Amino acid sequence: MATGNSLSISGLRVQLWRKQLFADVRDILFMQKFMGSSEKDVIQELNDAKKGSGSTINYGLGMKLSGSGTTGDGELEGNEESMLDYSTSLSIDQLREAVRLTGKMDEKKNAYDMRMSAKNRLEDWWAERIDHEIIDKLCGKTTSTFANTPTVAAATRSIFAGGQSTLGALTTAMKMDTTVLDAAKQMAVLASPRIRPVRVEGGKEYFVAILHPYDMTALRQDPVWNQAQREANVRGEDNPIFSGAAGIYNGIVLHEHEYIYQNTDGSGSALVSRNIFAGQQAGVIAWGSPVDWVEKTFNYGNQVGFAVGAIFGCQKPVFNSVDYGMVTMFCGAAAATTA
Repeated sequence: MATGNSLSISGLRVQLWRKQLFADVRDILFMQKFMGSSEKDVIQELNDAKKGSGSTINYGLGMKLSGSGTTGDGELEGNEESMLDYSTSLSIDQLREAVRLTGKMDEKKNAYDMRMSAKNRLEDWWAERIDHEIIDKLCGKTTSTFANTPTVAAATRSIFAGGQSTLGALTTAMKMDTTVLDAAKQMAVLASPRIRPVRVEGGKEYFVAILHPYDMTALRQDPVWNQAQREANVRGEDNPIFSGAAGIYNGIVLHEHEYIYQNTDGSGSALVSRNIFAGQQAGVIAWGSPVDWVEKTFNYGNQVGFAVGAIFGCQKPVFNSVDYGMVTMFCGAAAATTA
């Protein structure tokens, strides 16, 4: 009787679990709805580093044409407009996580159950880690130093609640409301270069905002917001940016997420949120290698461990010392109260 090749079977099994893990991670990734390979996506996904060596990826930031064109029979040849592009870069690094089971007697599970339990926990860890990386970078959390260290938003890309102009002047009473959203959109539209909204089906254009739950709660207490939701809330749009949205206001699709960075650096140590107002290319994630799945036995086969790792990096594009595709909305924040 012919015997199977255990090494090839094991190799196929590892490949299968690797593909399944990465597919499932993407399914539960909050930021997935904003990701795509085009420079027109909120989070541009780069796969170039998978094709060669190197730990730094350079990529372009394309400016819109600004010329007035040639009218009538005027001479167009020789009056062409040059395309203006900026370039920036981000780094990639390896990140790994593993679990190790205690042993056959203690676990009392078969090998398939152990793999499934490990996979479920590792996919949750990976999804949360990638979401954290992207959101931390967009929020300018300077202690988030894996692969790349983000910068705090420049004054020309910052909106402060309560009519303030500095972070240190914010109190917890100066909360998120529709005036903050209006000011952020105005800053985005008038910025040079303009922060470009995401274009969806039918040619409609929207910006995306991601708020901390504290700030989303404050916004819901704004009567202007509530009126807007009664008149023009999300009505079945198919684009992913509408998936799970809390509502739409003034051409802005609102989402909430608990990973929005907060710090007690307002007036009198007030808690301040760094809420995200984003257009095209607000952030970039680059992959140097796909998620790898490794199985290893210990203690003469009595214990088994599972490890996953990937090479990637996230960053928010910056040129001329300003954020390219987003505005940061600084708001005083406090937990909801029934008082």
